[in-house]
Amino acid sequence: MKKKLFHKITALTLTRRIIQVASFLLFPGLFISTFSAIKSIYTALIGGTFSVAALAGQMVLAVSMLLITAIMGRFFCGFLCSFGTMGDFLWYLGSKLKLPRPKIGSKTDRILKKLKYVLLVLIVLLIWTFGWTILNGTNNPWTVFGMYASIKGWSDLSAFVSIGAVLLLLIFFGSLFIERMFCRYLCPLGAVFAVVSKFRLFKIRKPRAKCGACRACTKRCSMGIPLYRASVVKSAECIDCMNCVEICPRDNVSANPKPAIAAAVAVVALSGMYYAGNIAGNFSAERQAVAVSESLSSANTATSGPFADGVYTGSAAGYHGETSVSVTVQNGYISDVSVLATGDDAEFFNSAKNGVIPEILSTQSVSVDTVTGATFSSRGIIDAVSSALSGALKTDSGVSVFATDRSTLTPVPQLTPTPSPTPSPAPTETPEKTQAAVDGPIAAADGTYSGTGSGFRGNTTVSVDVANGYITSISIESYRDDDEFFSRAKNTIISRIISAQSVDVDTVSGATYSSTGILDAVADALGLDYTAPASSGGHRH
Repeated sequence: MKKKLFHKITALTLTRRIIQVASFLLFPGLFISTFSAIKSIYTALIGGTFSVAALAGQMVLAVSMLLITAIMGRFFCGFLCSFGTMGDFLWYLGSKLKLPRPKIGSKTDRILKKLKYVLLVLIVLLIWTFGWTILNGTNNPWTVFGMYASIKGWSDLSAFVSIGAVLLLLIFFGSLFIERMFCRYLCPLGAVFAVVSKFRLFKIRKPRAKCGACRACTKRCSMGIPLYRASVVKSAECIDCMNCVEICPRDNVSANPKPAIAAAVAVVALSGMYYAGNIAGNFSAERQAVAVSESLSSANTATSGPFADGVYTGSAAGYHGETSVSVTVQNGYISDVSVLATGDDAEFFNSAKNGVIPEILSTQSVSVDTVTGATFSSRGIIDAVSSALSGALKTDSGVSVFATDRSTLTPVPQLTPTPSPTPSPAPTETPEKTQAAVDGPIAAADGTYSGTGSGFRGNTTVSVDVANGYITSISIESYRDDDEFFSRAKNTIISRIISAQSVDVDTVSGATYSSTGILDAVADALGLDYTAPASSGGHRH
């Protein structure tokens, strides 16, 4: 019999509990960050925007977590996941309250465990691919959990009045009666890890020939695996909690390397990769900021952008309090965004900062996507930059900055950058389309043009500003498409058109029809030839 510490708690179990508590305190949102990193890589790949430099932090985190899990198994779930730790605590609380434990048959258990794979597929298809927003913001129970996983979050309880809070409370309630209920049946990240760990090298062994009739390992398994049937634990459901190793009265359950060593190696490696991902993300963000600043410094020194040169400050509500930023404008363009102060948790805020600020600099716009898993921190940065820039606009820039509605988390209207040629003032009346001699690729006189294109549910109307032969801005006048798809298309397509100075750009995956409607309308406004993809309708000009 193993030597016990503190009554029935073994040394390995005590070590695991200490690691779980430490992980909960140090990085409670690690599971959110990991899932978000996988999403960021996937959406960049299907959207044609993948960049190793821009996604360095996410790639280090996601690839390392998946690789370590493929070799060692799901130690992340058993030791580091704060959501799993909360499940363990609720199960323990339920046992102390002597709540009934429903007996779930093996067939029913197998069927229920497939739910997390179904949920993962739906998330990838509907949310990641087609841009559904049903789990955005506080509609997501993980987001609500992340908000209240630290003491700071309890200063504002408003997020408890949300769909996500209701779902979270239902998960908590179920966890009182079924051990690791969410992990077993609903966790999409657990589904990813289960697939990856299917052929892991590290295995727990328990020769059946030496087993008694106690089935203690099966009864103690957190994931309800029928361990008494196997001599080697190969189930992808195993989270390496080591309960079976600790409970066996015959010392018949073992692993090589020893469980304590394996756990230490896996935990250190997983934790180290989390911090390595943060370092890579910070380095990548800094490099992108330097590149933008150097580009502006080497450009024409005449102030040509929509903002007056200078340093501006702005503040906005973030995740846990106010976020303040400093925005530097050089040659009329945003050259640097620095965070002065924030009340948000470093784990979430760093993820938001490394994703949002490079996007603002590269697009010269505050109409950028928030970082999944750090939505509120992202919105705090975006709103603060918007606040700062509202005092930096030139009176004749034609650009407007609007405050955002935090309750709906809608995208901030775009701050459209002006290309390097200095535009002439736009005429008061819409000019005729002409083939006048111009500096840029657009054969049209300076002015504002209107056009209409065919979207998914009807016409999309735009106005296009042209100066010196360049498209300087595109505004959406009206559209009939669904907001969730149109917003996704607009935020990317307008930037691509202005960058390419052409309508010959890729549509946004998952929002093809809305993308085509915008491209069709811009082509109509400028008298350009444009053929919509065969699958999305539209017409030729």
